[in-house]
Amino acid sequence: MKNLTTFLLKDELNDYKDIIEFKKFNQETIIEDIENADGKYINFIKDVSHTADNYFETIVKYVQQEFDICFINYTVEIDGKTVSTEKLEAPEIQKRPYKDDYIWCYIWKKEKLLDILRSEEHQTKEYIDSLFTYLNYIEEPIYHHVPSEPMIKDFMYTDEKEEVRRKNVIYVGTYCNGQFNGYITWLKNLGRCFGNDYEITVLYDEIFEPTKKEFEKYFETLKREEKKNYVFDRLLVTYSTYYYPKNILVMDENYLFIHGIMSDYRSSRKYKYDNYTKYIGVSQISAKKAEGYFPTDHFDYILNPIKLDPNDIQPHLKLVSAQRNDPIKKPIRIHSISQILDEENIPYTWNVFTDSSPYDDDIYGGVIYRRSVQNPLSYIKDADYYVQLSDSEACSYSVMEALALNTKVILTPLDCYKEMGVDETQGFIIPFEYFEQENRDKLKEVVHKIVADQKKEMHNKLSPNMYKDYEKLFIK
Repeated sequence: MKNLTTFLLKDELNDYKDIIEFKKFNQETIIEDIENADGKYINFIKDVSHTADNYFETIVKYVQQEFDICFINYTVEIDGKTVSTEKLEAPEIQKRPYKDDYIWCYIWKKEKLLDILRSEEHQTKEYIDSLFTYLNYIEEPIYHHVPSEPMIKDFMYTDEKEEVRRKNVIYVGTYCNGQFNGYITWLKNLGRCFGNDYEITVLYDEIFEPTKKEFEKYFETLKREEKKNYVFDRLLVTYSTYYYPKNILVMDENYLFIHGIMSDYRSSRKYKYDNYTKYIGVSQISAKKAEGYFPTDHFDYILNPIKLDPNDIQPHLKLVSAQRNDPIKKPIRIHSISQILDEENIPYTWNVFTDSSPYDDDIYGGVIYRRSVQNPLSYIKDADYYVQLSDSEACSYSVMEALALNTKVILTPLDCYKEMGVDETQGFIIPFEYFEQENRDKLKEVVHKIVADQKKEMHNKLSPNMYKDYEKLFIK
């Protein structure tokens, strides 16, 4: 009877069949296949080509011992640390789907594995799919590392690598992307507050170009390369980035910053095998709530620094429209202008009061479609411009309200506005053809003028004479 059964995801092997039973991994029949396996121990291989030449000889030796679960990593790193036969504390892995790499690094005693699988109350397909989700059953695992070639030559520490030395380094990994990210705001404020007085370097794996340009205002930025060794006085890491390549990063001190309330993160797991010099919350409550998630009883906290860059404070354009959702009102023209504002990164809010949104989403770009209100005058008075882009208006009350409130207007060239005495001194009149795709550049020029003139004053030109004809209608 063979001591080991190996389930292969995609490969077939003829070698080692005299000492190992090989089976094809089949998700639908996995429990039955394990029950019928000859081996006392079970393991899974994702890709045979990733294993070292001596991988099978090594694990066959290990299954001569007695253990419940053995962790065997046949890539170069275990959580960023290159190891050989070094014992490490077992990672507590929760909510890891079976397709993730962790499953392929374990050898299980058959009975132990079946106990785990049978412990589920319901053997539905959903439970089968998540059968390797819970790995917190590990007790006294044995570790052995089998590095593979040629990966060792690329990743292991050698004296041949160029050495990069820096004092203060912030490692951002691949997490530091996106527009709405408090971590990015934290970094920019660190730069504004301390970038001129301290040598701070941002070391990154991948980063969006706009974010990189922002950081370059305050920090030296370096893209991490595997063929270099990095030596720091102090390394700052955020728990959101968390992982950093320990095999090529060497530091005197490393600080882990905790930017949130740990219990609020469903995917959070306890980082039992971390070893940071300090664990720092960005508030007292974040430090307190981190207890139990990290291997320490002491948490410092430092409130987030803040220093605003005056160049980042742009005038916020306020637009308002009030119209029913009707093709003749041409709501698509609102989108033509808002799209340009979005593309040009111009801050704006555009309240559109309407009976129903022309789009499925209530918010379309920076345009907010709102239910009609009985009295929108406070919005119109507060706006930089009242916007009416219709194909037809007989005598627009909303435009007259804007003029009476000294709010500038953005209009299409309708005859009724001429009768009201509206001209370019009271805002902008945009030709119909500017909303055609071929004239988009002309519309873009107008949009930039609208932004430039948003604080320009406008005076009411409504003539009192416009009421005289109505006076003739009534008898005193």
